[in-house]
Amino acid sequence: MPKIAILSDIHANEPALKAVLRDVAKGKIGRVVCCGDTVGYGASSNACVSRLRGLGVASVMGNHDFYTNHIRRDRTALPANRDWRKNPVWAGVEEAARTLHDDNAAWLRSLPRELPIPGGVLAHAALHHPEEWPYLRSLGDALPTLECLRESGRGIGFFGHTHRQEIFFDPAAAVPPEWLGATRVHLPEGIVCAVMVGSVGQPRDGDLRAAWTLWDSDTRVLEFRHSEYPALTAAQDIVAADLPVESALRLLNDDSAREFRRMIGI
Repeated sequence: MPKIAILSDIHANEPALKAVLRDVAKGKIGRVVCCGDTVGYGASSNACVSRLRGLGVASVMGNHDFYTNHIRRDRTALPANRDWRKNPVWAGVEEAARTLHDDNAAWLRSLPRELPIPGGVLAHAALHHPEEWPYLRSLGDALPTLECLRESGRGIGFFGHTHRQEIFFDPAAAVPPEWLGATRVHLPEGIVCAVMVGSVGQPRDGDLRAAWTLWDSDTRVLEFRHSEYPALTAAQDIVAADLPVESALRLLNDDSAREFRRMIGI
């Protein structure tokens, strides 16, 4: 089986997506899949969806993908007062709903909630109560989904949504992960675990580079990867699209944020 690049939470950050795809192309990686949330927050929802579609990337549906098509069908679903324009989630979803081409919106709308891949299954948030988009931020959060994986025999679940890279598994399990370094881990046959693959476009675990995960189902070795990209460009795109500055500042370290604030006069 070819190695699989697992992306998630691109969130309309085209500079980050382009950087990740360049690194994927250099790595002799046979397949790219996505755990959802291609749109939202950023300024390039249409471009990011088009890029995934053009490469034939298989994806599951994320909550921002779901909200975007909901708003396209019914704009009254937006909050009644105008304050939603200051909210990073609602402003990004509305931007995506307004700017997506019809064929790209139809692609988002067609995405499944789960996608089997060699060695496991993809979903955006969790396998338990998927309609509620629960966050797996701790082992306690992950236990119901680990039980779903155990009962279904699928073993490994790959998820986005938290914008972090980490692994949750039952510490009492007979088959634990075997770390091969700081970013590489062997997931032996029989293991049940939830892999949080990180965020391409809005990382929130202290490393602001575009995050993605590489999975080799033959060797069963997983590697957390990062790609450098011009975050300041993505931040400028967000403000130019009249989206909340908060969404831009999330992409920047302290020095870049100070430079950015000077650039836009805040």
